[in-house]
Amino acid sequence: MKHLISILVFFLFFTTSSIALTPSSYNVRQGDQTLPAVIDPKLQRICDKTDNPVECLITTIPFLRKKVAINPVSILNIEVEAIDIKTKEALDKASKLSLSSSNSKPITNCFNICINNYKSILESKHRILDAISIGDDKQLRVELSSNVDKIYHCEDAFEEANVKSPITEVNSLLGKMITNSLTITIDMVHFHNKN
Repeated sequence: MKHLISILVFFLFFTTSSIALTPSSYNVRQGDQTLPAVIDPKLQRICDKTDNPVECLITTIPFLRKKVAINPVSILNIEVEAIDIKTKEALDKASKLSLSSSNSKPITNCFNICINNYKSILESKHRILDAISIGDDKQLRVELSSNVDKIYHCEDAFEEANVKSPITEVNSLLGKMITNSLTITIDMVHFHNKN
């Protein structure tokens, strides 16, 4: 089964798109690098248990250091850093698009909702990291669940305005990253001092 998943990941990357692995620019549709041929089995097992295993691998591998112990808590910390970087990219993109003079008021309002939600996600990073460091899984779940909702509210704003969102791709990846973090929190992280 482990080999089948590795083959599936390999197949998905070569049939859908190339994946960039630099921390500041990984994106499912950009770049010319792919996942390494050999993926640490511990990381593979963790990512396989998430709802979006491919995105888990894409967003964690660029941040792995040789001396990092691969366990659910370390991967959760890495995902939080990756979410922060991707959210900053989304904020920058939405901010630039919102300044376009061709935007109607409803579209500008959609971007403003997204911008406020991205800022809120960025502000939650320290609360998430604090919750991880003290083993507060309840607070961790609240923060991550709230962040998933913020991504969906952003997309809903465009849908309600009957406008095709120009930031669907980044929101989709962010939603998957946050959902993966929530799955790791709920299913794999077992703090000794549960609150």
